[in-house]
Amino acid sequence: MWRFRQPMRRAASRVRTRPLRRRWAMWNSTARCRPMACGPESGGPPVRNARLIRSGFRFLLRFRSTPRWQRLVAALLLAIAAATGLGSGMALAAADDAAAGQRQWQSLYARAQDAYGRRDWTGAEQAARQALAQARAGQGQTGPFVASSQNILALSLQRQGRLQEAAELLGEALETSRQTLGRHANTASLAFNLGSVQEELGPGQTADQQHALASYEQALRIADALPGDTAATQVGQQALAALGRLHAERGEAQRADAYNRRLLQSQASLPPDLRADALLRQGMALTQQGQWSEAQAALEESLQLFEAAHGARDAAVVPALTALANLHHASGQHERAVPLHQRAMDILRQQTVQGGAQEAVLAGHLNELALWQLQDRQFEPARAGFEEVLALLERQNGDAKTAGEKTLARADVVGNLAQLEGQAGQDDVSRDLHRQALALYRAAPQGLPAQLGQARSLNFLAAFDYRRRRFAEAEPQFLQALALMEQALGTADERLLPVLQNLEALYLSQGRAEQARPYQLRVHELQRKQQAGQQAGDAAGTAGP
Repeated sequence: MWRFRQPMRRAASRVRTRPLRRRWAMWNSTARCRPMACGPESGGPPVRNARLIRSGFRFLLRFRSTPRWQRLVAALLLAIAAATGLGSGMALAAADDAAAGQRQWQSLYARAQDAYGRRDWTGAEQAARQALAQARAGQGQTGPFVASSQNILALSLQRQGRLQEAAELLGEALETSRQTLGRHANTASLAFNLGSVQEELGPGQTADQQHALASYEQALRIADALPGDTAATQVGQQALAALGRLHAERGEAQRADAYNRRLLQSQASLPPDLRADALLRQGMALTQQGQWSEAQAALEESLQLFEAAHGARDAAVVPALTALANLHHASGQHERAVPLHQRAMDILRQQTVQGGAQEAVLAGHLNELALWQLQDRQFEPARAGFEEVLALLERQNGDAKTAGEKTLARADVVGNLAQLEGQAGQDDVSRDLHRQALALYRAAPQGLPAQLGQARSLNFLAAFDYRRRRFAEAEPQFLQALALMEQALGTADERLLPVLQNLEALYLSQGRAEQARPYQLRVHELQRKQQAGQQAGDAAGTAGP
C-alpha cells in the first residue's frame, strides 16, 4: 500500500511530498500447495513402507523452495511405497494372472514416475494412461490402483497446464478412493491434490478458490478422523497450512488466523518448514495489527527455521526477510529494513530466472532500497535502482489482471523517480515524469491505489504551477486531487492534509482569505486529531504491556 509519508509544505518555494511506498507482492515458494502422494493398498512389509513414507515427506519439505517438479519427486517416492504395499487391509486376488497384472501395473506406474521425475510430462502422461488402463482391466479390488494411476496422470496434466482435465481426474480418483478405502490417508491426499489444482485454476474457471477451500477442508476432516495415522496427520497439517494461506489471500484474516493457530498448536510434531510457514503468516498478521514485538518474534523464529533447513543464502529465506523488512517499515524503523532488503536482493540476483515470479520480489526490494537512498539524498544509486525496477517490471508477463497490476506498479515507480528528479533540481524532467505517472494511474484498474496515485500526481503537477505563480492552472488540479482523495478515503482522513494545506496556501497567496477559510478549519481539525492520536500512542507506549 502506498501512502503519503510526509505532508506537503505550505511554502511557495517548494511544495512536495516524499516518495511513496507500496506493498509489493511477496514471493513465497508455498504460494501453491504441494501435491501429496497416494497409492493402492496391498500386502507388504509395513515397517519398511512406513520408513519410506517418512523419507518421502522429509524430501517433500526439504525441497519446498525448489520448482514444483522437484518437490513432486517426494510424491513419487511415496507412490513407490504405495506400489510395494501401503497398509494391511486389502489385497488383490492371489491368482497368477492377477499377480502378473499387478507386476505389469507396477512397471507402467514406475515408468510414469521416472518420466515425471525427468520432467518428461508427455512421457509421464503416456505411461500413466497405460497404467490406468491396466488397473481398470485388473481383477479384484483395483479401485486404489485406479485412483493412484489417475493421481499421477492428473499431476502430469497439471504440469502441462491442462488444469481442467487434471481437476476432473482427481475428482474421479477421490470418489473412487472414498468408495473403496473410505476415510483413509490416500483419500485425504487426493482431496488435498484436488484443492491444489482447483486453486491453480483460479476465478472464472469451472473450479475456483471456493472449490479449493472445500477440497482442503475435506482433506482436513478425513485427517481429523484418523488421529493415529501418521500419514493422515501430515496431510492434515498441509491442509491447515493451505487453508490458512488461502483465507489470508482472500482477506479473511480471522479464519486464516484460526487455521494458523491450530497448526502451530498441533499435538503432532510439526515439520520445520511447515512451522516456519505458519510463523511467517502469523508474523505478517501481527504486523497488520500493529503488534510489533510479537510480530518480530514470530518472524525472526521463522527466518531461523528457514535458515536451518535451507541455508542462509537460499531463496527459501526471502519471504521471511521480506516480512521482517515490511515490519520495520511499518514500525518506522526504516534503517533496520535496509540490510534485509540488501540481503534478499543478493539472494534473488543469484537465483532469479529472467521473467520469473522472483523478479517481482526483487523489484520490490530494489524499490524499497532506492527509497531509502533517496531519503538519504543518494540520488545516483537511487535513480539506478528505480530504473532497474522499471526494467524488471517491463519483462513481467501474465494475464489481464497481472498486466493491470504491472501498470499500477510502473506508475508508482515512475512517480518515485519523478520525485527524485524534483529533489535533484531537475524540475522539467520531474514534471514530465509526473505526467507519465498520471497517465499510467488512469490506465490502471481503478480502485483505491489508482485513485490515490492520481491524486498524488495531480498534487505535484499543481505544485509546479503554484511555484511559478500560475494559480489559475494550479487550482483545478489541487481541487481534483482533493476530490479523488475524498472519494477514496472519506473527508476525515489525515492523509488529506497535504492537499488541504496546499489549497489553503494557494488561496492565501492570492489574498482570497474567505475561500481559504474552510480549508484552514479542516487542516486545524485534522491536525488536532493527529496530535491526539500521537499522544494516545505515546501514553500506551509509556504504560507498557
